[in-house]
Amino acid sequence: MQLSPFPVATTGGLIEGLAVLRNAARSTRTLVAESRLSVGIRLAGAASLWRDGAWVPLPDQTLTGLHCGSRIVRTEAGSLLVLAHLHPAAAVALGIVEAARLVEQTLDLARLWPVAEIEALRERLRAAPDDGARAAALERHLAERLAQGAAPEPAIVAAVDRLRAEPAELRIADLARELGLSTDTLGRRFAAGVGVSPKRFARAARLRSAVLSYGAGTTLTEVAMLAGYYDQSHFVREMRAATGLAPQGLLPGLAYC
Repeated sequence: MQLSPFPVATTGGLIEGLAVLRNAARSTRTLVAESRLSVGIRLAGAASLWRDGAWVPLPDQTLTGLHCGSRIVRTEAGSLLVLAHLHPAAAVALGIVEAARLVEQTLDLARLWPVAEIEALRERLRAAPDDGARAAALERHLAERLAQGAAPEPAIVAAVDRLRAEPAELRIADLARELGLSTDTLGRRFAAGVGVSPKRFARAARLRSAVLSYGAGTTLTEVAMLAGYYDQSHFVREMRAATGLAPQGLLPGLAYC
C-alpha cells in the first residue's frame, strides 16, 4: 500500500488533507477512529468493508463520516483511490441536513450528488497527468461545492479545533464558557453540526491520536501518555470499547492507519 499525501491550496480550513492511495497487492487494514470526513473517488480496483461476518463491496465514490470505533477494509490489487479529508463540521456545507447520518457510515456519493457530476469528476481525475494533479482536481471540485453550500457555524468549527488539539485536557464546560455558550447549548449545536456530542468526539480524537503515535519501539504506556490518557489501563479500556480488542492484540498484529 502506498499512501501519497499532497498539500492543500484552498483557504478556509474545510479541506484538511489530500492523498492518493495505490495498492500493488491486496491489503487489509483496520481503521481505528476518525475525526474527519472523507471523500473518496476510486479510479481503479475495488474495496470491501467487513460487516456482519461478510465482505460488503464499497461504492467507487464514497463519503465517509466520523468513526468513533473501528472498521476493517480490504482493498484489491491495482486499486487507485483519490482522497480528500474534510473538517468534521463540513457536513452542512456538503448539503447533509442531518450530520448524524454520517456517523459510523460510508455512504455512496451517488445518493447525494448527481451521477453526471460524479462521472464528469471521475473523468477529470483519470485524465490528470499525475497523482498530484488528481488530488488538486478533487480539491478544486470540493472547494466549489463547499463554497456553494451553507457555512458551518463558526463556534462549532472552533469547538472541533479545540477538542482535536486538546482531546484529553479540555473540559466541555470550560470550552462552552470560552465560546460564550452554555454547556447544553454547545452540546446541542455541536451534535447538530458534527453528528455526535463534544465528549464523544473528543474520545474519538484522542483514540485516533493514540493510534497514529504508535510505532516500533513505542510502549503502550508511552502511547497512552502522549494521547492524554490517565494511564495504560485507561487506554486499554477505551481501545477495547471501540474495537473489541486490547491494543496489544490490534496494533502489533494488523496494518493500521
